[in-house]
Amino acid sequence: MADFRKFLADSISNRTPVFFDGGMGTMIQKTGVIGYTIPEDLNFYHPEIIKDIHRQYLEAESNVLTANSFGANPIKVEGGKFSAEQYINEAIKLQKEVIEEFETAHPETKGTHFCSWDSGQIGKLLEPMGTMTFDEAYEAYKLCAVAAEKAGADLAIIETMSDLYEVKAAILAVQENTKLPVVSTMTFQSNLRTLTGADVLTCVTYLESLHVDVLGFNCGGSLDEDEKLAEQFCSYAHLPVLAQPNAGLPVVVNGKDVFKVEPEEFSESQLRNFAKGITLLGGCCGTTPGHIKAVADKIKAGGLKLAQSSKTNENNTYICSYNHAIQVGGSAGPKIIGERINPTGKKKCKEALQNKDMNFILSEAESQIIGGAHILDVNTGLPGIDESEMMTLAVKTIQAAFNTPLQLDSSEDKVLEHALRYYNGKALVNSVNGKKEVMDKVLPLIKHYGGALVALCIDEDGIAPTAEGRVKVAEKIIAEASKYGIPVRDIFIDTLTLTVSSEQKAALETVKAIRILKEKYGAQGIQFVLGVSNISFGLPRRDIINSRFFELALDAGLSAAIINPASAPMMDSYRAYRGLAGYDENCLEYIETYTGTVDPTTAKAKEKIILDAISDGTISICVNGSAAAASVVAGNPTQAVLNTEKPEAKESEKSDSSKSADNDETVLIQIIEKGFKDQAKDATSKLLEKKKPVEIIDNCIVPALDNVGKDFEKGKKFLPQLLLSAETVSNSFAEIKDSMEKSGQAQESKGTVVIATVFGDIHDIGKNIVKAMLENYGYDVIDLGKNVPADEVVNTVLENDIKLVGLSALMTTTVANMEETISQLRKALAEKGRECKICVGGAVLTEDYAEKIGADYYSKDAMQTVAIAREVFGK
Repeated sequence: MADFRKFLADSISNRTPVFFDGGMGTMIQKTGVIGYTIPEDLNFYHPEIIKDIHRQYLEAESNVLTANSFGANPIKVEGGKFSAEQYINEAIKLQKEVIEEFETAHPETKGTHFCSWDSGQIGKLLEPMGTMTFDEAYEAYKLCAVAAEKAGADLAIIETMSDLYEVKAAILAVQENTKLPVVSTMTFQSNLRTLTGADVLTCVTYLESLHVDVLGFNCGGSLDEDEKLAEQFCSYAHLPVLAQPNAGLPVVVNGKDVFKVEPEEFSESQLRNFAKGITLLGGCCGTTPGHIKAVADKIKAGGLKLAQSSKTNENNTYICSYNHAIQVGGSAGPKIIGERINPTGKKKCKEALQNKDMNFILSEAESQIIGGAHILDVNTGLPGIDESEMMTLAVKTIQAAFNTPLQLDSSEDKVLEHALRYYNGKALVNSVNGKKEVMDKVLPLIKHYGGALVALCIDEDGIAPTAEGRVKVAEKIIAEASKYGIPVRDIFIDTLTLTVSSEQKAALETVKAIRILKEKYGAQGIQFVLGVSNISFGLPRRDIINSRFFELALDAGLSAAIINPASAPMMDSYRAYRGLAGYDENCLEYIETYTGTVDPTTAKAKEKIILDAISDGTISICVNGSAAAASVVAGNPTQAVLNTEKPEAKESEKSDSSKSADNDETVLIQIIEKGFKDQAKDATSKLLEKKKPVEIIDNCIVPALDNVGKDFEKGKKFLPQLLLSAETVSNSFAEIKDSMEKSGQAQESKGTVVIATVFGDIHDIGKNIVKAMLENYGYDVIDLGKNVPADEVVNTVLENDIKLVGLSALMTTTVANMEETISQLRKALAEKGRECKICVGGAVLTEDYAEKIGADYYSKDAMQTVAIAREVFGK
């Protein structure tokens, strides 16, 4: 096996680029070969075609060849003639043969070419968006990775990915079962986010935490968009970046897919990317050996060298969820960690964990996010329960509903390991300390799974009473962490908050330790975290001590505070500090929060004056009516009027039952919008006692889905939230259906839609999303599946008198089959004198393209398909 890691390191040291190859599917299409179901079949039926494509790329100076194995995984090829292992083995065998032949003919290039195992998406959505578990995805990728290494692959390429959770499963499968270097590239939409809503910063944060060898982007849209992606990747990444753009988007010319970006234009764009700091250059759909050769020739002719990093954010600290990254400390200022999901001293939380009441956990999470928490601490340590199981359940439940990053909080390394494996993102891990036994258990977990680390300044000798003693423990942890490759920027030092009532100088020593460590390690990105409220234990009016100590710590350099975001004094101190320290530009956050609010100290002072005046008889009281409300008479604080006139009821408030029903409708709408699927059944059942099923559908379900859809279109919500709301609606519909069956009613369908992924294409994730949304809006769906022949689509449409059919294709090589299906369907409909509208969608399609191949509609996503169905069926 050739050493790709060494070659890459040498190239970076010499400031020379590494060239990947270009498109495989479009090259196959150009040969005109027919008679295969998926491109991987050609590894067996026409190996000479695949070898010739590889050979052309080597002649174009590609260093890395991409195996013809993109769709060869056990999920996609199940039931086929060949297994995933057979496809992969043959694909890598062909690469190795071509490389050996080429390097024999060109001995000066020996050791500069590498064969890869290439894999795209597995073909099913992972939980919570779909039904496939993380472990199932892991096992599928494991099978492929092991087969690839056995066949002699030099590296693994995980490409064209949209879901970072699936990427994590793939990366761990490779890393835990092989020694293959990992290259991982994401594909982005025109908004520069993945389908699941992750931006570049989130992708970089996530992938770097998993210690891939190379990260980057491929496929996508225009070259302008790709250049923006390149700039962002180079701005954030510490690892080498790969850019593999398409040759633009395809258009139809004489019935064929044509990518119009020529090698000259493509190479100019890639040169600009190279100048930004892109280390590895290649191409995706529509690119050819000519495109790669043009890039290589221009770099060589110009004697161009890899740009040296000029990042100003080299030591910024980031953590993330699946689609939301936040910077902690540095130019972003301090962040709030919500402390409420922790059973210590919290009776209701204890009961919720004991009863596996995830609705309570979701409620606590939501209230803290609304209160201003940027990170949520999750601690499930409670005697009598399986902490590991409960931690993972809580993490999965919270992540299904919210994209706020989490702090995984446990003193048990096994609990942390389990939670880290299934956490979708880069977590903050609480915690490690200076005890050797603890460091030996926790630090390897951070190295393997990634994450930022809370480090407590305590060791075998206990908690040092002085700042200098705690600094010594912190430095011991920093030194040990460096042995595992954990950078200083990912370490949050907790200098420990001791109770000031028993340790008078404790607060000053804690703050002093922060100042010392910040002075020494600040340039390397060291961060600091404290559980602030510990300072006031045993004292009255704890909020006073807490907020003042918080201010001291912030001034010393505190990066994150573990507090209750519902504490007004603490959040007041925090917001004021951000404004005074310049983190809140123009004090806009402060103004937005406090404009129109009442000074609580003034309000309480007035209240005390009134109460004192009442008690000593110096207040004048006027009572009117039956209910009283006191107010201070302007200009005379010793006179109050108890205005007891009951205001006239509004029309909407006159009927208690009507008001109750309206409130219940609002509750169900909010449950759907938030995706609280486990609450949908009870909320729907309660409404069914007062409302007809059709009223619930029209007044709650459809408006809620419309609201979610609008937020999806605006980029405020993303695919995970859309699908979670859809699942919530499914639970609501199940309750409605059960109620209607018991009463002998039948649910009316709005119409029937046929959907299918066209022949030759085994990708159906997008189609399945469309199915879920159509069904939730009340349409019946006949799903023909994937790799569907044209005649099957035609027969189904005719037999069921279908008015709308949806066709999907992901691969450029199968768009021709989509056009053929449309042609056959049009012909059959004309012969029968019938009409049926045709909607098409898929990553390689555009509105113009759809029109040229004869479709009536182009749908860019599931919500647009719903809008098309409404137009076609009129409801």
